[in-house]
Formats: sequence, structure tokens, C-alpha cells
Amino acid sequence: MTGKADIIRPKWHFALKKGWLNDPNGLVWFKGEYHLYFQCNPYGNEWAMMHWGHARSKDLIHWEECGAALLPEKEYELWQRGGCFSGSLIVYKERLYAFYTAVSSKDGEILQTQCMAYSDDGCHFERAAENPLIGRCPCPDSHDFRDPKVIYHNGRWQMLCGGSSGDAEDRRSHGRIYLFHSEDLLHWDYDGILYEAKDGEGSMFECPDIFPLGDHWVITASPMNRTDFQGTIYMTGLVNFKNCIFYVESSGTLDFGPHYYASQAYRDRYGRLISMAWLGGWEWMPWIRDHGPSEEDGYRGVLSYPRLLSEARDGALKMRSYSSVDDAAREEGELIRKIARGTSAELFRGEEPVRIRGSIERSMGTNLIQFRFMDEDSHCIRVCLDFLFGSISTDFTEADPWIKNGRKLYKAEIGGEDEIPFELIRDGNVLELFLFDGRYAVSSMIYPSGGKFRLLIGNKGAGIKLRYSVSGS
Repeated sequence: MTGKADIIRPKWHFALKKGWLNDPNGLVWFKGEYHLYFQCNPYGNEWAMMHWGHARSKDLIHWEECGAALLPEKEYELWQRGGCFSGSLIVYKERLYAFYTAVSSKDGEILQTQCMAYSDDGCHFERAAENPLIGRCPCPDSHDFRDPKVIYHNGRWQMLCGGSSGDAEDRRSHGRIYLFHSEDLLHWDYDGILYEAKDGEGSMFECPDIFPLGDHWVITASPMNRTDFQGTIYMTGLVNFKNCIFYVESSGTLDFGPHYYASQAYRDRYGRLISMAWLGGWEWMPWIRDHGPSEEDGYRGVLSYPRLLSEARDGALKMRSYSSVDDAAREEGELIRKIARGTSAELFRGEEPVRIRGSIERSMGTNLIQFRFMDEDSHCIRVCLDFLFGSISTDFTEADPWIKNGRKLYKAEIGGEDEIPFELIRDGNVLELFLFDGRYAVSSMIYPSGGKFRLLIGNKGAGIKLRYSVSGS
């Protein structure tokens, strides 16, 4: 008999067997395997003294847990509300280098310093004798200084760190991204503030990331206390590293769902750009203890399915699910459905992981298309595409008791499309929806009662035609 814990535990997404999990901190192809690192508390399912967890995989779907890679053990890491915070990894000369924020407290002052550890096998790390490499926040009015991202560009190493102009909890503060450079990975020089948030953009920028895509650079960050939403933003443009200037040309939101945070991009073994994120957020975690039924199974936290990144013609960032899911899925063949004006149709009902990929053909006058995700008790999540007003809305007001996100409306450049490609991944307590060939995404944790999950698609204004295929485990 299938139990509740079996129903909600994901099979395609990474989650710990036991313990707390949040930000991904590194994903690298190293010596014939993918190595994934992440924030975790292996001793309980609540956020506490942070460790770097470690898992490995051949295909990014099936993971083997390898225990903690970094445990708080140095004076500059030992604090119940500190430890080894988020960062990033690089592979250089057959060695892994992990850059992380060590957090401690001394005489009532919170200390956030940037440190490094290295490994020859991906499992056992030695700390640099020079730690901390960067001992103080460049802003004297703030102690919020964390999450180093390291890349190699223009013949030297570049490091981005998240920060704030003041207290990260103060909504009047502005998030910042600091830039440093180094010749040897050990000694770092401060270049300046690469980007500072405008009013309403957030009081703190966590987990900054930077990568080239096409002719542009992309910078992502997860703002705290942003006015319009909580999640991960992206900005594209040109970066002058020498003079510490970021010329922003376009910006957007990586995901319209309530649970998509700390996204980080990596290269797979074939050089393709992929990203993963924590399907959670700090607006309601971890202080709210009724996180969901996963607590009954002793774990909290799931990482998103890997996403392939690409650039649209107008510079927007596009995402679709990593193609390796094809190797683990069973294709059922294409189905064709016609849905009359003002009605809806059920595309799927079941408990097992499922991916639905297809397209919606609009008729003349189709003003609205609605996705409804329901469980056996009629708890419902709605995602609406409004072609008349050019918007995408998410409605969680009738969702299960653990999701308290209300209704959100987002401006979207939609309206003229006759065909809308879409993809849905439902895996245990995870829902990920990709729309318009990956231009927009909506991710959420879900806790279906009884396990049965339903997807319905409806419309207003005119009929629609569906072409889709269903894949399962």
C-alpha cells in the first residue's frame, strides 16, 4: 500500500533522505561524475548551523548521497546560526575549489567572511590556510556579505558577492552585488559595487550568479523584501569587469511561482548551460513549522529539476527541462484534444511522476487559457494566460493549507501567439510548468491529499486545440 510519504517524495528531483536542504552551491562534471553540493542541516529538518551536503550522479536524475563535504569546524564557522553558507565551485587543474561564506559571531557582532576549500576527489576538502580570504564587508554599515560566485574571465578570477547597503531585514536598504578579482584564487582585490538595487528591488541580493549567454552577460540574484514578488531575477547586458560597470539591457523573472530561489547555472558534461534552484523561499521558511507533510518523512527541501538555458531573440532568458528526463521516461504517444468554448478537459489523473509536453492552438477570439492543478479534495492551483491584457496570473487561494501565496498578477509579453508550447513536470510534491517554449515558468511545492493529481486545461472566448504527449516513470 502506498503511504503519504511515498506519494509526496519526488523521484526525479533531488531531496535528502533525512534533514534540511536549501540553496544549491555547485554542480560540476568532475572525474566522470556529476557532483552536486548544497546547503543542509543533516541533523534535523529545520534550518540550523549550515553544512555543505554532497551527492553524485551520472545522469542528473538518480543521485547517491555522499554525506557532508564541508562541516563547520573552524572558529570562523562555529555558530548555531552560522556555519558554512552558500557559495560556488570551480574545477581548475584537476582540482575542485569550493568558495563559501563562513558565518560566526564575536562579541555580539555577526561576521560573514569569504573562504575557500579544495578537493582532489570531490568528497574530502581541505581548507586554505589563508582563510578567511576576504575578512570584511566592503560596506561598513552592513554585515550582510555572502554567497561568493567565482568565474574565470579576462585572464583572471572574478568573484561576485551578494550584499546590502544596510541591514538586509530593513526594507529601506538596497541589495548590492560586489565585485572582486584575483590572480591566484587566494588574494582578492575589491573592485566596487557592480550593481545596486533600485527602490523596491530588494533590501539584499542573495546568491548572485553570472554567466555569458550569446553576446551578453546574464546576472541572476534572489532579492529579499522585493516589492512585487519573491523569487529570482535576471538581468542581461554588458559587463566591464576592469571598471566594475554593468550595462543592463533587459531584465526579467526566472519563475513566477512562490518557490524558486537561489538559482545557480553550471555547464553539463557536453558544455550546455543548465541551472538548478531551491524550491523554497525565506518569506515563509523556515520559521513557519507547518512546512508540509514531508516533515513526517524527516526531510524538508527539494531542488528544482535541471533546466537548460537559452536566449530568446529579444534577449529574454528561456528555460526548458533538461533532456536527460527522456532517458528516464516512457513516452505514451501524441494525443489530440479539442476543447469547446468556455469548457475544460482533463489531461491527466494519477499519483506517479509525469511529464506532459505539448502545444495549445488558439482560435480567433480565445482571450484566456487556464491551467488547473487539483487534488482529490479539490485543492486547486490556477495559472491563467490572459491574452487580452497581456498577463500571467497565479492563484493559490484554494491551494492546500501549506501554501499561503494568494493571487499574483505578472505582466507578460503575450497576446499575438496562435500556438503556445508548454511543458509540465509533476513529481511527488513538486510542480514545474514551462510556457511559451520556456520563456515563462511557474514552480510550486504541492501536497495533494490522497496523492491523486489532476491537470485540467480550459478557455474563455473561443475553443482551443491541444496536441500533447504524456511521459511517466
